[in-house]
Amino acid sequence: MKKLPNIYQNNINKRFNNNKIVSYVKDEIVNNNSSVSDILDNIFNGIGHSYNIRVIIDTRSKEYDTSIIYRTNDSIVTIDNDVISISEIKSIVIK
Repeated sequence: MKKLPNIYQNNINKRFNNNKIVSYVKDEIVNNNSSVSDILDNIFNGIGHSYNIRVIIDTRSKEYDTSIIYRTNDSIVTIDNDVISISEIKSIVIK
């Protein structure tokens, strides 16, 4: 077999310190005084898909631990195929 030429390799003589900062985490604080429509806007206008965001929805009759799939003018549809009227919702908490 024929011998191939060597590949050029540059000598690195200095020490690198550019990976000292690993990550930056931004905490999102949801104000409890914000209205239900503001929280729904944050869920649907945020980064990513809305069904990946787990929420706790407290209504007059029941508490749901689910994800929101779709929103109409007067109701929302959850991943469990529950249709919840927005007027019945007391609070939404993002997990």
